[in-house]
Amino acid sequence: MKETFEYIIKKASDFSKDEVDLFKKTVIEAGEVSEATFDGLIAKNPTLIFIPNTLKIEAVGALKIPNDHYKLNVFTQAQSPESQNEFEFELGWIVSLIPGNGKKLTRILSSYRSNIYATVRQENEIMKHILTINGFIKSGNKYKSNRNDYYLELYIRKHAD
Repeated sequence: MKETFEYIIKKASDFSKDEVDLFKKTVIEAGEVSEATFDGLIAKNPTLIFIPNTLKIEAVGALKIPNDHYKLNVFTQAQSPESQNEFEFELGWIVSLIPGNGKKLTRILSSYRSNIYATVRQENEIMKHILTINGFIKSGNKYKSNRNDYYLELYIRKHAD
């Protein structure tokens, strides 16, 4: 039997300012992004998801539209053989306040008909497993994060045409 659950997914511009502010508060408090970086990326109108809704947040996530320089830096530092130009979206800002929702978010967001990449902390075995079961593969090598003292790994998912 297929599991059903509630969620809301749409472009950031289709949410109210208050809803986007709730999303922002959730991802900043979880340490997923700085306020300055968030404001610049939200202006690019990414796809946001809330589980189950904006009134009772159990999890959030996004298909971000990364800055070209950032994306080039990720693929270069990871020494990926892939071209960063093939990837329009970055899966990210995944925050699960209740265990199990990260898996749900990743499944929904990775089903988009586009090539997607994600970066994950090297020690985050749970998220690496979730990415793998959703068709992502590791690309390149680990590299040092510019934000803190940890290593990141690049995962990619290409959709067949």
